[in-house]
Amino acid sequence: WDVSQRLTPDDWNDWLRRLSLELLRESPSAALRSCATVAHAYPRLARRLFQPAFVSCWVELDDAYRDALVRTLEAAFRSDALQAAAPDALQALLELAEFMERDVDALPIDIRQLADLATRCRAYAEALHYKELEYRTPELARDRHAAAEQLIAINRKLGRPEAARGVLHA
Repeated sequence: WDVSQRLTPDDWNDWLRRLSLELLRESPSAALRSCATVAHAYPRLARRLFQPAFVSCWVELDDAYRDALVRTLEAAFRSDALQAAAPDALQALLELAEFMERDVDALPIDIRQLADLATRCRAYAEALHYKELEYRTPELARDRHAAAEQLIAINRKLGRPEAARGVLHA
């Protein structure tokens, strides 16, 4: 899971491919495990099965391993190299966070960080979702004014001027 030596797009894409394959190999789901060999030969399959393989392993991990995995994901999210060099890998990790929130339980990763990364990836719908959560959660929105400004900016980028105006009246 180590991400400390990842610098280039190839490094990050290889890391994500290896993680996907390892999750498939270790999955408690026989159906997913049976896909590991084929996914090794066809990287797109490994990428498509990343989220279900992650979930299948996540639910079986004890707290210590979950914490370690979350720390690895947070380190990846903080990596300037990932943000600059491998937007596809970063997008896959953001999609994982969204998938987990929607279908299992949200990963214990700061939603402000996810909102910022989604904005950088130009995944404005995801960014809007996380910013709205931040805005509605008093302990997260330390600066409600700044959060409101960011909501307005994201709504404008999404071509939703009426929603941007609505933030002003909320």
